[in-house]
Amino acid sequence: MTEEEKKYSEELEKNGEGAIDVNDDNLTDAGNALQAFANELGEHEKSKKKKFFNKFGGKGEGKALKEVKELEEKVAKLEEQLKLKDEKIAELEGNVKSLVAENRNQKTRIENEFRSKIKFAVEDFFKEFITVKDDFDKAMEFIPKSEEAENDPFIQGIRHLAAKFENVCSKHGLVCISSIGEKFDPAIHQAMSMINVDGKEANEIVAEYVKCYKLHDRVIRPAMVVVASGMPATKPEEPKAEEPVESSEPAEADENKAEEQPETTAENTENVSETAENAEENGNC
Repeated sequence: MTEEEKKYSEELEKNGEGAIDVNDDNLTDAGNALQAFANELGEHEKSKKKKFFNKFGGKGEGKALKEVKELEEKVAKLEEQLKLKDEKIAELEGNVKSLVAENRNQKTRIENEFRSKIKFAVEDFFKEFITVKDDFDKAMEFIPKSEEAENDPFIQGIRHLAAKFENVCSKHGLVCISSIGEKFDPAIHQAMSMINVDGKEANEIVAEYVKCYKLHDRVIRPAMVVVASGMPATKPEEPKAEEPVESSEPAEADENKAEEQPETTAENTENVSETAENAEENGNC
């Protein structure tokens, strides 16, 4: 021992404390205690395993593993069923959304049809009214164009009435479309005939029997028109002068015919007069 260790031991002896002796017996006792503790842990693990297998009815390890596998299969089936249910729910959600969209579209369509019916509720009335207006327009065409006619109060009143007609029609959406000089449009025109006119292009309207009328954006009567064919008008051929036919009879025969002709005409005149007298006697007019 060194001097420092001797001094340290001496101080411990003075204070009444002794050094701890480490012997082999103490180590053996500690090892045995550790072995006993390890054995206790092993028994604890065995008891846990035994409890686990007893939970499955005391069956063997192989049967327990088989049941565990069956449980796993059941869990997989349940997960598959859950997946199918999720897909079904998504499909039903899509169907509900499509039904809601279809319901909205149907609602919008019904509203548009209802508005259209209200908008064109007077269509039947205007179909009858435009025939009266056609007659009124034709009557206006026969007004004489003179200073006296311009100052005539009756004619001024008729023109004022015609202007009021136009205002009322335009207020309710009735529009008259003039077609003369326009190109033929099958949507608003009805061709009655096609003629050849000089200086007119093909399908150009040159005459109009009745005018086209529109109610808002709907044609309630197409215009009846005459369409140019685009070909120049053909002039009728002049009849050719007949050439005098030379007669082989002598001039004396012509003179005899000329003398006989007045006699025949006189006889015919007497016959006609006699027929007229007989008719008067019989009471015929």
